[in-house]
Amino acid sequence: MTVLCRRTVGIVATVSLLVATALFAALAAAPAQGASQGTAATVKPYPGFEKQYRSSFPIPKKVTGKTYTIGCQNPVGQGNETTTTFCKGVQAQAGALGMKYIGLDDGLSIDKQVSNFNQLLARGANAIALYPLAPNALRASLAKAKRQGVTVIGFNVTFTKSAKAPGYDAQIWEGRDAEAYLSVAEMARIAPRGKVVIVGIGAPVPAIKYLAQRYRFWAKKFGLQVVGEQDNPTDDIPGGRQAMSGLLGKYSDIDGVLAYNDESAVGSYTAARSAGRNDIKIIGINGSSLGISALDADHVAAIIQVDAVNQGAQAATGAYDILTKQGGKRLPKVVVMRPKLLTKDNLDSATSWADQLAKIKGGSLTR
Repeated sequence: MTVLCRRTVGIVATVSLLVATALFAALAAAPAQGASQGTAATVKPYPGFEKQYRSSFPIPKKVTGKTYTIGCQNPVGQGNETTTTFCKGVQAQAGALGMKYIGLDDGLSIDKQVSNFNQLLARGANAIALYPLAPNALRASLAKAKRQGVTVIGFNVTFTKSAKAPGYDAQIWEGRDAEAYLSVAEMARIAPRGKVVIVGIGAPVPAIKYLAQRYRFWAKKFGLQVVGEQDNPTDDIPGGRQAMSGLLGKYSDIDGVLAYNDESAVGSYTAARSAGRNDIKIIGINGSSLGISALDADHVAAIIQVDAVNQGAQAATGAYDILTKQGGKRLPKVVVMRPKLLTKDNLDSATSWADQLAKIKGGSLTR
């Protein structure tokens, strides 16, 4: 092959790659026909591997004659509305199934999470639901739970297609890959080919570290340039502001921020505003009252709302099914919640976690 031919082939290949990338972004940003996940009209539904999993366990029948107790470990504490809500979901569904409930806060501490898990075992819990901060730290406790016949349901223990979580009877995924996709797809729509940064968490939480990886994966697909990443050290608004201030000091020309939670998104907004940058697009995750208020006030461009209530409700459902031996081997090892992209255009469709909890407490078992 001549040098000229090789150059021609190289140019064609490069152009083809650019066209393919642009086409992917254009298709993902095209109006969705019959979108099933509540996405905004300008972003197509999530196309990735998480959609192959079921979104709920079968609803079990209530069994009379025996009482079970389930414990839920809030990985942060009462100050975090989202993690508090999924424990409230556990409590509400457990109550509807006639189970007793114990709630403990782990305070974003690996040591406390381990001690709380062992406390629940000592208090006679038949089932435990928790979001592991560092899965390996619980190895001995999980083995003890298995010896005692205690059912363990995990939140976001694993993330890949295998969904195998040794020591856990089942798990609930909140849809981290879908969250990353929806965040990036919307960012590519409002800041095409922009420079973006990621705000992650300072604690070594595998699920959120994985989220950052998926941000980068989808950013390449959509033609966004991830120029930097910094962690929120305290999982709150001041920590988000601190992280964003550091990013602005390093990357003054950024166009957007992908934040792992509402607090980091709001903290990023306050830092950007203080720096005179009102043009930066910020997208957070959770859809708590804080995130909804920030979106309504135009402090953020979008929020990915997670199904926090049903994360917890499904944990109670799966645990009860296992304890009463109704589903057996047919019970899925993992179910995946469906996150929803919220913008100003569809903010009125935001789900109220309070309304969801009220329905469950009224006796309507959630699917």
